[in-house]
Amino acid sequence: MALAAAGPATAQSSGGAATVEEVVVTGSFIAGTPTDAALPVNVIGAEDMKKQGSPSTVQLVKNLSAAQGSIGESNRFLGTAAGAATVNLRGFGSQRTLVLFNGQRMAPSPAAVAIESVDINFIPNVAIGRIEVLRDGAAATYGSDAVGGVVNFITRRDLEGFEVTANYSKIDGSSGDYDISGAYGWKFDRGNLLVTGTYRRRSELRTTDRDWALRPFAENFYGGWSTASNPGVFTTGTAAQLASGTFSQSFVDNGCAELGGVLVSAASPASGCRFQFTQFDNLVNDEYHYNLYAELNFAVTDDIDFHAEALWSRHDVPDERVSPAQSTTQFPTPIMASGGSPGGGTSPYPAVGLNQQSRFYIPPTNPGLIAFLANPANCPALGTICANAAANGVITSQTLWRPEGYGGNPLYADGADHQHREATAFRVGAGLKGRIFDNIGWNLQGTYQENHGVAGAGPDISVNRLQLALRGLGGAGCNPVTGTPGAGPCMYFNPFANAYQRAMGVGGTNPYYVSSANNDNPDLLNWLHQDLTGDTRTQLFVLEGVLNGKLPIELSGGPIGWALGAQYRYDRVQISVPDYYDINAAPCVDSIPYGDGLPGCGTSGTGAFTFYSAVQEYDVDRIVSSVFAEVKLPITDRLELSGAVRHEYYGGRIGSTTNPKISIRWQALDWLALRASAGSTFRAPQQSDITPGNVRTLAQFNLPGVGSLYRPVDQARNPDLQPETADTYNVGLILNLGNFRGTVDYFRFKFKDELTNETAAALVSTMFPSATPSTWQCNVAAFRSRFNFADDGNPATDDCTPGNLLSVKTNLINGPSVDTSGVDFQGTYYWDNALFDGDLAFGVDGTYTIDYKRGALITLDGYTISPAIDRAGKSELLSAFYSYPKLRANAYVNWSRGAHNLRWTTHYKAGTDNLVGASVLKTDDEVTHDIVYQGQLPWDTVLTLGVINVFDSDPPFTRSQYNYDYTNAYMLGRVFQLGVKKHF
Repeated sequence: MALAAAGPATAQSSGGAATVEEVVVTGSFIAGTPTDAALPVNVIGAEDMKKQGSPSTVQLVKNLSAAQGSIGESNRFLGTAAGAATVNLRGFGSQRTLVLFNGQRMAPSPAAVAIESVDINFIPNVAIGRIEVLRDGAAATYGSDAVGGVVNFITRRDLEGFEVTANYSKIDGSSGDYDISGAYGWKFDRGNLLVTGTYRRRSELRTTDRDWALRPFAENFYGGWSTASNPGVFTTGTAAQLASGTFSQSFVDNGCAELGGVLVSAASPASGCRFQFTQFDNLVNDEYHYNLYAELNFAVTDDIDFHAEALWSRHDVPDERVSPAQSTTQFPTPIMASGGSPGGGTSPYPAVGLNQQSRFYIPPTNPGLIAFLANPANCPALGTICANAAANGVITSQTLWRPEGYGGNPLYADGADHQHREATAFRVGAGLKGRIFDNIGWNLQGTYQENHGVAGAGPDISVNRLQLALRGLGGAGCNPVTGTPGAGPCMYFNPFANAYQRAMGVGGTNPYYVSSANNDNPDLLNWLHQDLTGDTRTQLFVLEGVLNGKLPIELSGGPIGWALGAQYRYDRVQISVPDYYDINAAPCVDSIPYGDGLPGCGTSGTGAFTFYSAVQEYDVDRIVSSVFAEVKLPITDRLELSGAVRHEYYGGRIGSTTNPKISIRWQALDWLALRASAGSTFRAPQQSDITPGNVRTLAQFNLPGVGSLYRPVDQARNPDLQPETADTYNVGLILNLGNFRGTVDYFRFKFKDELTNETAAALVSTMFPSATPSTWQCNVAAFRSRFNFADDGNPATDDCTPGNLLSVKTNLINGPSVDTSGVDFQGTYYWDNALFDGDLAFGVDGTYTIDYKRGALITLDGYTISPAIDRAGKSELLSAFYSYPKLRANAYVNWSRGAHNLRWTTHYKAGTDNLVGASVLKTDDEVTHDIVYQGQLPWDTVLTLGVINVFDSDPPFTRSQYNYDYTNAYMLGRVFQLGVKKHF
């Protein structure tokens, strides 16, 4: 092993034994610290990774028993963009796990900046020689973010020659995952060179390819079902009713059951059709990953070593599939809905809702409405509704309709809408290390990383363009002032289901389809839809210097070890978007002319699109400076005491923080050692979190009397946020009995001022605790101001009802205290010449969570919206997004003989109490099994064969959007793996 400062750690090479030098282990700056010291550090070497079938970084991290909620699959509900992956120790959130590459920080991913996490897909898997996992708070050593622990990816130094590796995974319903990589290593007299390159491809796996991912509404009405649908609900009335705003005559469009939907109420069909939008989602997207890495180490003199590294990584997701269209939460102003001249005119009905918005209006001339009224099954059965609709037109429901639903988006053959995401990382680093006065080591290193991402909220539809198209004035070539509806370049958009021949998800043929009213004009559809993407850049520069050595003072166990250091850290986040997506340039639905001659509204709002809010551009940076010290006291040859302290200065409102840590190791018996540590950690809020502004996200709500539906959440940033802190404790023992080695550690974390947000679902359930109106909090003016409601069309009634909810306002806050504890354990037993002249090894590792007590969640204005809860053994995957199985464990048996190695691994995750309000679903335990064979072939070639999830187990049913626990469970089914590595 080599000093972490200069490109750490060797691993097992393809042709010989590893060499060992003095080491700096993750969690300490003092050279020579063993991995079984006072801190709980797990080391995963290259040899062990090979025996597991050389899993990808994501696969390896997700199998860590101490990691809960690590994300690596497609999931657009968790804030991590497609193509990115995270590691999450203890389930505290990936932003509380510090990820290091060769001992140095990495810049946050531009695809996951909202959760302040590092994208581990940027890490070059083929270059990694070992992974060190510190399962303890480490702010005293590394500063902010090292709350739940540290994962350090360390490159290899052992390679001599050229290696080519190719892997393929066969996945049912998918084209499979595959990668090819090359690595060149050159060892010379004074150092070594490593150059690697990788291409990795993940293939699309749709929800429709797994029968458990899409369940009927009766089995799981949280499984991607929404009451905002197409077929949807429309209203009409007499001219007098429209003028007074009493839209009392409602009816539901045709085709709900035929297209795969579920009527909300058979007795009252106008209450809506349920739409399962996850039919259009992917469980895994098509992902393309590219990676180049180079590292050089050489001795400048006998006393000075030089290290340099460069990394370039990119991942591209060209077609992330999403719902054809989102529900509507913004609406046209009366002048646009009524067809008056831009800049003037009067409306046939009053303005209602946010910023004097009205509703989407469909005139009697719209081909979809004409086709609906011409159907004998509808008229005259609907009586005066048909007469009023034919004379006065209809209005879409603000909550029970969306522009496109079961019929899909005709722009794409699969009916889904598509969005493109990509992210690129560039990183360079260099360092010098050496010795002075023979007994003092020093190292100085600098690292710069810049990440660039292109991503956004997703495709959306312009409010005003949609209204123009409903009136027959849609299209880039149509002048809404002089054009004739439906003539020449001016086109109609049909809001009814009769525009679609069949369901594009899993439904059937539409018997109500009318070919003359279809929505098949790509020019119109492209004009309506807008890809809401923006550029995000994250930058990080770190300059660090460390001195370490031994004092000329010896205790009974030897000389005192010490380390001193200082660090300068600069980070920056930039977000830029086009004007039409900029909240300052386009705050309202009428803000942007689009070449249509529409006026600006001149008032505040949330943008110009039907669902997603416009984004606030910002460019924020900060400088963090720190000094740190560490000492190791060998009291006796069996007792060692260590201490560390770090002071970091942020300036401004955050100020500075000092975090100490103390640890002890006692070799009580030859076969038994005891260890313990205690310290404090902290995490400072990101600069973007304390920059005034808002960001709109998406949340699922369980509304009494309505059911499950999605609505946007406008989250306000908070300039008054303070750092969160935590006290950490660890007590453990190390056993070394002949061929058996094991560790057991008890851990405890006590958080204060948790950096979190006011959970939108908790706000909604506090506003509407039941279906009984007398329990609603509508009369509390301050609390009601958090909500935006659609007008129900009846001036005599209040619009504050569950069915009229349009959006919710929340804040970033310093939240409740959290007190969690548990036990980590691991053990290995080696048995030489045990079976057919081969060696056997047995191993087990696991984490048992004792408790995860989280205090009551209280809003900035003093409302308790969530009671205190012990989350251990519980999960909530619809709005709070957590899952804490009581026990996660892995066990293996490994047989090895000469050139052959065979390993069987069993993964266990305990079931949870899956919560939705007061409802509890006890999920099943998950048990999966893997078998991997590795054999040495002639011509210096290694063959790997594996079956992952041997018995093809489905993930246990959990109430979530995809019907499984996407933070913990394995969902690919049985996977066959083939790998070949050739050494030249």
